[in-house]
Parts: sequence; structure tokens; C-alpha cells
Amino acid sequence: MPVFFGHPLTYRTYLLAKMYQKIVQLKPGFFLERMDEEIVVYHPTLTTSLYLNETGALVWQLCDGERTLAEIIELLCRMYPESAQRIGPEVIALLGSFVARQVAELR
Repeated sequence: MPVFFGHPLTYRTYLLAKMYQKIVQLKPGFFLERMDEEIVVYHPTLTTSLYLNETGALVWQLCDGERTLAEIIELLCRMYPESAQRIGPEVIALLGSFVARQVAELR
């Protein structure tokens, strides 16, 4: 079993630790566009589209193919310290939807 700072990690914690080290890469060909009151991510030749709020759009812009999941969360926590407790789980859920909809990948 892996050990972190002298403490054994559960398998779930180990997987989460590995996930935080992954770089978030958007798949090519997707665009973010503001239309009236909505923010839409779409691909011009695929039927995939996502509707995002302002925070989701910010996360999308931070997924530059160079930042890890941990770096994105850390940056958002510095930007919004009053929401730091919620940011990690919410970013993970949002990126999970990006991956599930095949607009991003963790590498």
C-alpha cells in the first residue's frame, strides 16, 4: 500500500492524489462562445455542446494543457478564498463532466 507522509493511503485517496497530478487537456476543435446570457462550449462539426456559467467558463479557460488539476484548484482558491472549501469538489465534478462529454482529458 502506498504511504504518504508516513501514513498509509486508502486506494481511493491514492487515486485522488494521482488525479490531482494530471494535466487537464481540452480536445481540439471546441470553442467557448458567449451568446446573450449563456456561455456555450461547442464543436462545429460534432453534436457536442455544453452550457456553462461564469465559473465554468473560467475553469474552461484555465484548462490550457499545461496546468494540473491541483494547480487549477489552487489558483481558483486564491482567487475566491471565501469559497475554498467548495472549489475542489466542484472543479472535480465539472472536469468529470468535461471528460464524460469527451471535450477534455486528463493526461
